[in-house]
This record gives sequence, structure tokens and C-alpha cells, in this order.
Amino acid sequence: MKNTRYILFLVLLLFIIPSHAQHRNDQIIFKAMQDELKRNLDQLSLPDVEKPFFISYSIGAIRQYEMQGVLGAITKINNQPEQMIGSVNVLLGDYTRTSDSKYQGRYKRTIMPAEADYDLIRQCLWLGTDVAFKDASKELAAKLTARQKEISTPEEARLTDLVKIQPVEKIIVPEKPFVVDEEQWKANLRTLSSIFSKYPELYNSSVTIKGMDMEVYLSTTEGTRVKQPVRYICLQAEASTRTDDGIQIKDSYSAIANIPEQLPDMNELKIKITEFAESLTKLRNAEPVTQFYCGPVLFEDGAAAAILQKNLLTQNGLFAYRKPEDRFTAVQNKVKPINSRINMKIIDNRITVKSYSDLDQYNGKPLYGAYSIDAEGVIPPKELTLVEHGIFKKMLNGRVPGLNCEETTGSSKYYAYPREILYTTAPGTLHISADKGAKPEMLKKQLIKIAKEDGLSYAYIVRSIDPTASVIYRVDVKDGKETLMRSADISSVELKNLRRLAGISAKEKVTEFMLDDYVLTSMIYPSALLVEDVEINKTTVTKESAPVLQFPLSEKVDK
Repeated sequence: MKNTRYILFLVLLLFIIPSHAQHRNDQIIFKAMQDELKRNLDQLSLPDVEKPFFISYSIGAIRQYEMQGVLGAITKINNQPEQMIGSVNVLLGDYTRTSDSKYQGRYKRTIMPAEADYDLIRQCLWLGTDVAFKDASKELAAKLTARQKEISTPEEARLTDLVKIQPVEKIIVPEKPFVVDEEQWKANLRTLSSIFSKYPELYNSSVTIKGMDMEVYLSTTEGTRVKQPVRYICLQAEASTRTDDGIQIKDSYSAIANIPEQLPDMNELKIKITEFAESLTKLRNAEPVTQFYCGPVLFEDGAAAAILQKNLLTQNGLFAYRKPEDRFTAVQNKVKPINSRINMKIIDNRITVKSYSDLDQYNGKPLYGAYSIDAEGVIPPKELTLVEHGIFKKMLNGRVPGLNCEETTGSSKYYAYPREILYTTAPGTLHISADKGAKPEMLKKQLIKIAKEDGLSYAYIVRSIDPTASVIYRVDVKDGKETLMRSADISSVELKNLRRLAGISAKEKVTEFMLDDYVLTSMIYPSALLVEDVEINKTTVTKESAPVLQFPLSEKVDK
């Protein structure tokens, strides 16, 4: 029966996949994985050691791209040809109790050949499986000892260690190829990076385009065989400046998509990078925050997105968390999960949070976090309600159950990481919507009203949060005039501060970002949040002495 299914799978590869993806590499890679899986599951054994009940192989075929321009010149070109990476997961025991004690989505890394050679792939998988099997036997013994010493809670110890799933055979072929036109992007980067030559107060400026196009092959002893793309492209402009009082400010602008042709066109990029350079120059010359403040703060745009991301898209938020059962990892993790608050209020009653897996556009805007099958071979539901009118309903999870989250939601997503195959919990798109939201201009009026009631002469609007480059405006309560400020220490806004918001915007925005720096994720969110009792103080950033000579570009501009 297994052989019949595998033959049918190869037939799918040969006849269903479009011709541009119908290459011999797929057949070689999957056959090598399948043959080595069967051999190891049948024959791998050691005296007094349990045989594996589950083995999975992952192989990534990766192409990396990076180019950088500085002040109109190309300074870096690093377009790497295809290389392969691999990982091996060997589990002893059974679904109820496995040898995995870390629950990290990270397995034994194994070296892969530079090209799809059947014998070399099997050799690499054989070596990796041997090491993974021996490590798993030690990890299982340590896990059983840890359970006796109750490193995990009794409730967690009663959980199943791995959710059993139905095997899936799926080949995902991207609709569009990942193409970097090197000559065109050289010209683009020269043009974009030269914009900074007009701003002599900015230094260490650059414009970089970098990305990765990876095809991940997954094959398991359960019968799952999946090939899917993991890709991203990012254009980033960054620059630094130094204030007259010796504080260095560094900031960046970025645009993220799946493939290069989805990035903004050159006209829009010129506008965005010019706006970025002008904003950083204005920030350099802004008045520093010098007095302590505690009162209402209106968080808009990127600042609102950052607060919601920090509180919801973590293991302290809506991601299920299973406490590691080995002593070292358990001590290192300082996670305070909220899984005990299921069916309790965790955020303002007007807010509902939904997760979408394959939603690829919203109000005409593309969403680049969309996916149709996760990194563990689970097909996720298209829509999940995680928070309903402020009440915590559900968490996102992979195949390792957590408290109040014992079934997988198919939310394991691959890292776009070139050195090993990793995955973590993440949504495709998180949609945070608000009932009875207000117009953005009404929120500013509400901000001033609250500040007056508190006896304050001014309030603050924060439009981005950054260690050195937060964009913050002081608002005069008499006339509403906004004054750009800098060097502010803004207190952290925690989930508890979002339980009762003074106001929420009815307007929604879309942001694309790399969760954990490597997982492309989309978020739809209210464009502004009005939060009471936020502390803002002067910064404690160490001041730096000025360079002996001024930036050479400034001399050139002066002439």
C-alpha cells in the first residue's frame, strides 16, 4: 500500500506540476528521502533503546540575493547560487510520550550536497539520522527523569506530546518566479542611495535589497510528502545622524514582499526614501524630552502596530506554549503564557482578533504572509477567531499540544533562514478589528480632553517606537499644536494596559513584517490606540563625542 501511494505521488510530480517545475530534482530528492526513511524506521535500533516511531526529513534548496548601494555607488553584490540544507527529526516513544523535551521546532541539522544527487542525499540523511537517534535516546532518558522531578507542571505532564495527523501529499508551485534583475537593481540602488547625498547631516546611509527563495521538501514516516516555497524580498534604507548634544540616532525604512516585482515601483520608493531622509533630519534637530510625563498617549500607525505585535504575536500572547522539560531550556525560557485565561477578558471589549491562513489580499492590498500548508504538513483552517469582543477564545499552535490548546491549528511556519531549517508558531495574517471605533481626528480631540481633565498642559502622540528614533509629538492642549520631540524613553505598553482603551481608531492599516526576524507575516490593525497612564521620560542613552572632522559630504555640499 505504501509503495502504491509513493508511485502515485511520483506520477503527480511528473504530470500535475507545471512544466517549469517538472524537473528531475524533485524525483531524486523525494525518492532519496523516502528510501532512507523506510530503511531507518525498519532497521534503526540499539540494545536497550526504543526504536523510533516517527522520523521526518526536511531539505531546503536555497538561493540568496543581496545588493547594496551607498551614496550612488554599488558596495555589495552577493547573489549565491543554489545550495541545499537539511534537518532530521527522530522521535522515540509514541504520540503520547515522545523523546522531544524542548518543543522548539528545531531539529538535527545535517549537511547536504550542493546538488540533488540520490546517493549523496541518502548518505547525508543516514549520517544525520544516526546522530539524531542517539541524541533522542539520551533526551528521552533525561525527559523521564525530569518528569519525576516535576520540571513540567502536572497538567502539562498529562498532555499528549504530539498530535497525530492525517498524511498529506502536496506540491505547491508559486504562480510567479522569483527573479532579481541584477543590472536593473544596480541602477535602482544607485538612484535610491544617491538621495542621501542631499542630506549632509545623515551618514552611514545605505539602500539594500536582500531576499531568499527556498523550496522546502518535507517527508515523514507518517506518509506526508510536501514541497512548498518559502520566499521573501526586502528593500531597506537606513541612515544615522548625531544630535548637537551627542546622541546618535539610527533609523530605517523597509518594504517587504514575496518576490521583487511586488515591491513598490521606483517612483514610490524615491518618495518614501526622501520622506525617510527628511524625517530623520527633522528628528535630529528636534527638541529633546526633558520632563517626566504620565498621562494619555495616542499611539498611531507603526507605534500602534508595534504594541499589538509585541503583546499578541508571541508565546506570552496568542501562541500556545509548552514548557520545556529539560532543565537548561526550562531555566532559559522566561515565558509567561496567558493560556490559563481562556474564556476571560484580555483586551478591550471592542476588539476582535482573527487569524487567516491563505487570505492574500485585503481591501485591494496584497497580504504576503498567506500560506496553505504549514511546516509540519498540516492544512490549517482558513479562519480562526482568537479573541472575540475582548474575550480570549483560542490560541495558535503547532503539533505539540499546550494547556487549553490540545489540537493543532496548523500554525507552524518556516523561517526564511539560510543556515538550517527551522519553524515557529505564526499566523498568515492577524486581523485585529474594533467595533465602534472613532475617526482618527476624534481620537486627538479625546487625547486633549483627557489631558485637560488630568490637569496637564500637553499630551503626546507617538507614531513609531524605536530605541533611538521614536517619532513622538508633544501636543499643546490649548490649540492642539504638535511639536516634534526626540530622545524619549516611552514606558512599555503591556497587555494589561489594553484591557480598557480610551479610544480605538475605526480606520485600519496593513503592515508586513518579519516575525522573529525571519517569518513573513501580515497584520491588519486599527491605525491608532489611545492609552491612558503611559509614562514618558528623558532618555538615558549614552552620549558620544563628535568626530574630529565633519562628514566629508557636508564639506562637498557647503562648496
